[in-house]
Amino acid sequence: MLNNFKEFKMPRYEQVRWHIQTLLTESKWDENTPLPTEQEFADKYEVSVGTVRKAVEKLVEDGVLIKQQGKGTFLKRPDFASSLLRFFKFRDKDARYVTPTGIIKKIIVIDGIDDINKKLNIGKNKALIYIERTRMVEDRVLLSEKIWLPKSRFQAFATLNPEDFENLLYPFYYTKCGQFVSSAVETLYFITDHSDDYLGNTKQENLVKVCRIAKNLEGDPIEYRESYGLAEKFSYEINII
Repeated sequence: MLNNFKEFKMPRYEQVRWHIQTLLTESKWDENTPLPTEQEFADKYEVSVGTVRKAVEKLVEDGVLIKQQGKGTFLKRPDFASSLLRFFKFRDKDARYVTPTGIIKKIIVIDGIDDINKKLNIGKNKALIYIERTRMVEDRVLLSEKIWLPKSRFQAFATLNPEDFENLLYPFYYTKCGQFVSSAVETLYFITDHSDDYLGNTKQENLVKVCRIAKNLEGDPIEYRESYGLAEKFSYEINII
């Protein structure tokens, strides 16, 4: 099974790791379904159990897999709620923390944009799926998001309407288009002189802008997102132990 790698000086466990990642991607693996056992992988790839164990441990270290005692090894979906929302903690009228509801306001196919296409590592003439989305709590818009996706990866979105989308986008990316978001890089800015139609702010009000590049299991960028929120709603909290 690993003969294709003979000409490469790649350790066997790295070869197995690559094959497992490919399996997860191409089979649209259910994150609630345990992976085959280490022995089953060893038989499949004709390697030792120790080699498979090292490959799996590396994928756990990389945040791709998670081991659950007594249950097995599973595909791990990053908790992005603890990312952006750690900067914007929302409370309802009873002062309880709540997770905002995502609402798609617009989805269209657009021509490539040089700067965006570079971020997505695709040709400058490649078409994009452009999405506008709000995050709301009790009918108040608290975050406004602009999202760009490579049309080649998200072809199924080209015919969808805003009401066809689910509240959580990343699981929907996976079930609808087979695109699994494994990691992301975020950069935060405070900006001025920018108004947003959904937030309804004036140019005199400061905004927080969070730029995110989300990547798949292979490390390829598959989404670029800009999220805007009022600076007065921004907070930073960290526990130091």
